Amino acid sequence: MNQLTIFARPAPSSLFRPGSQNFRVYERLLIGPVDNGELPRTMRINKYTSRISEIRAALKPHLMDVRAEADSTDRSRVVYWLVG
Repeated sequence: MNQLTIFARPAPSSLFRPGSQNFRVYERLLIGPVDNGELPRTMRINKYTSRISEIRAALKPHLMDVRAEADSTDRSRVVYWLVG
């Protein structure tokens, strides 16, 4: 018999201080993909690449990662999303 186990993603408050930039970016990533235009313009997070790196480090023990991919039609647009 095969069992399917579903792992829940950690809550933002279990990884980061509530209200911090890391908390806000991770919370947004839990909703769905985010691009490099939304992070500084809508969320007002200018050093978002540092935030992504810190989120990746916090998610590594949970076997999760943040993937990034350049848009094939607009090379200046990068989309980030959670995997794992």
